[in-house]
Amino acid sequence: MNMSIINSHQIQPNLNSFIAEEVLAVAQVNVAEHEKLAQAKQFLDRHFPLDAGSHQDVISYMVYYQHLLAFFADGSHSGLRQTKQFVAFNGTKDAPSAIVLQDQGCHVELCFDRTGMIGARDLANLEDVQIETPVELAAEPTETRNTTSRHWLSLLHAGMPSANDIQDKLFTAKDGGDYSLQRIVNL
Repeated sequence: MNMSIINSHQIQPNLNSFIAEEVLAVAQVNVAEHEKLAQAKQFLDRHFPLDAGSHQDVISYMVYYQHLLAFFADGSHSGLRQTKQFVAFNGTKDAPSAIVLQDQGCHVELCFDRTGMIGARDLANLEDVQIETPVELAAEPTETRNTTSRHWLSLLHAGMPSANDIQDKLFTAKDGGDYSLQRIVNL
């Protein structure tokens, strides 16, 4: 009987140490995800700035006619400083599941998922930011010019499969027409 008491006392510190290590590991992953999300939103602030405020503070995005609006917790809202950067969306205008922005010929897709690994913890439910990166392909000896292949890189899900990893994706253009993007995904 004494032996079982000793064993349970010896097991308890080991169990507490194991739990503490796991909690620390989970906390570090959450911090890493939070830092990646903050960096992704800083990228948006640099390349797709809002008229007022920061993407860091946005709680939701909405398409209003042909404009993208970002809403803040205090009830205020702002559009993009350069309205032409908004080109397309998926989902509904009042709750888009994706927004496509474009700058200097390259696209950026903001993906929203309120039940996603990251989106569930983000105020705006931002699950991923994917960046289109043009890659020049070498020309064949008989060709006179290079061709460009479009690859997509995820800022938040590097190395992880994503529901958005499909070859071609169709969006609704801001004018209501179709907007298609060819996708070759690099994780």
